[in-house]
Amino acid sequence: MHARYVLGLAGDGTVLSDRPQNGEQPLPNPLRQRRMVLGEAEQARYRLLGREAAEAMTETLRAARPEWTEWQLAGAGAAALWRRGIHPAPVMAAGARRLPLFRHPTPSHEPLGARAMLVFCARRHGLYANLTRFVSFGGEGSAPQEQSMLMEIEATGLAAVTPGKSLSAVYHAFDAAYRHADREKAIDEHHQGGITGYLAREIVATPSTAASLEPGMAFAFNPSLAGLKIEDTFLLGPQGLDNLTLDPQWPAVNVHGRQRPLWLETS
Repeated sequence: MHARYVLGLAGDGTVLSDRPQNGEQPLPNPLRQRRMVLGEAEQARYRLLGREAAEAMTETLRAARPEWTEWQLAGAGAAALWRRGIHPAPVMAAGARRLPLFRHPTPSHEPLGARAMLVFCARRHGLYANLTRFVSFGGEGSAPQEQSMLMEIEATGLAAVTPGKSLSAVYHAFDAAYRHADREKAIDEHHQGGITGYLAREIVATPSTAASLEPGMAFAFNPSLAGLKIEDTFLLGPQGLDNLTLDPQWPAVNVHGRQRPLWLETS
């Protein structure tokens, strides 16, 4: 019905869309660039979404138990989002056995076991808040050296997110960080994220992504190693990157002036 209404208004004119179908034409690059720069009202909605999605994540993983299945964990996460009027689009989960195997795991019937990862792509008002968190039961979390290494890799990439740079420059910063950590192959094992907003990823960073970075854009990067991933949603503002999915109640550590999530440890 919506498509027919638009086509009726357009008559013989051309219809441009950021998701073209049925004869529509894609937005020119300058218009697409403008669409990814969020206005004040959009940013306010995004901040509220990010905070509530992070709170839903904390609530879910505090309640999680090692005997839960991945389905139960994902279901509890989805329920926590729905209670806040947020669409789980989607929710992913993995327990101890599948964690080293998949970066974005579709949940299964397997029990969580000693540790688990939960991933939210949380949508409201069309905007996506993306975040990943881990829980360990009985103190069996990640290797501290590996976790610290990944945080340093992420810090290098985030430091490259400045106005006027290209998204490819951020990718190359991540690439250099993986190489410095002697994990150069990891950058090819999963995408590194990129610009977010009205899609979970509007544009994914690649070695040749020419999109120019501007204040008002949102970003969700997810550098990863086997069994480890780190991800939050940031807004680029006058003071740099602002973490929209930071929950002060979640355990964190200061990494180059930025609070980054640790594993939640429960008994």
